[in-house]
Amino acid sequence: MTSHIRPVIALSGAIVFLVLSTTVAHANEPLRSRPDARAAVAAAQKVAPGGIDELRAVRLGGIDQWISVRGNDPRNPILLFIHGGPGAAMMAESWTFQRPWEDFFTVVQWDQRGAGKTFSSAKRRLDKSLSVGRIQADGEELIALLLKTYKKDKIFLMGHSFGSELGVRIAQHHPEWLYAYIGVGQLVNGQLNEAIGYKETLAEAERVGNKQAIEELKAIAPYPEADGTIPPAKTMAERKWDVALGGMIYGQSDDDELLRRSMSPLYSDYDVQSSDLGEDASFNALWKEATAVDFRNTTQFKCPVFIFAGAHDRTTPTTLSKEWFSHVQAPVKKLFIIENAAHYVVNEAPGDVLVDLVENVRPLDVAARTARIRGIGDAR
Repeated sequence: MTSHIRPVIALSGAIVFLVLSTTVAHANEPLRSRPDARAAVAAAQKVAPGGIDELRAVRLGGIDQWISVRGNDPRNPILLFIHGGPGAAMMAESWTFQRPWEDFFTVVQWDQRGAGKTFSSAKRRLDKSLSVGRIQADGEELIALLLKTYKKDKIFLMGHSFGSELGVRIAQHHPEWLYAYIGVGQLVNGQLNEAIGYKETLAEAERVGNKQAIEELKAIAPYPEADGTIPPAKTMAERKWDVALGGMIYGQSDDDELLRRSMSPLYSDYDVQSSDLGEDASFNALWKEATAVDFRNTTQFKCPVFIFAGAHDRTTPTTLSKEWFSHVQAPVKKLFIIENAAHYVVNEAPGDVLVDLVENVRPLDVAARTARIRGIGDAR
């Protein structure tokens, strides 16, 4: 028997050697000779036949602004995602969480003026009219366009971080357009946001004994300034340690947004660079106005309100949004505290968020629910 086994072992060893040799050879190939990462992501993100998959520029506020519209079933309700920043477009990162959402919603990503592909279209020049109010008006114009184009009565509006400031403003101005407003990393008050976030980041640095973080954070005190101003340079110093200590993405010491964006099939290399440049330019142009927000007395809503907050979010402190939400009055309201998440809740816990959206938020669109039930009945 041994004489029969040895040739098999020898053959098996040769096969293993051949496989390993091939793998090593492939690993040493130039990147350009391998399948393109963007193409691979695009292949994995395909929507079902008959679904919606559009990437196009639309005219908003007198300029071309880019949107992505994706969903498996046109009967599903629209969910418009308003990104944060200012200028931190999420379209290029949406592939990391959005595909399962597209089974239940037609998801619209929008690169605001000064951000992402829209900044590319503007030849990387900031519009002189750039302001929080101008972007809000753009958002309202976009919603009106979506309602008309896709023949919908209302949409769901989700705002993240700075986008949650825009979201609350739109929900207050046009509640009749919304099935619900959904805040993620909700901004409440600019000065309190920075003061509490700074205090919590310093406390975390002290808890883990990070001496460099403690020294650098104490060096920018008081933050904000005694007169309430919020210098961008100090904000950057605080955010450095907020990120490093897991207040942006829980359990991570960095934010791999450039890597996520560079793999997006919706962006070219030029767009990826535009996204980075636009974020810096928009931040510098809008930071003072954006941090002047104060929603402490904005608690009456005529549309349902849902808030998603990462338990470890120090960028838009959950402690602050939770206290504000306790005073919110709306036809329907619910707060979701997501464990093991910080500021980028949708990236960190996309499954948790989707389950809550499907179970608690989407049923507000009665037409979509009825269409789905009918579809199931037809299949039987």
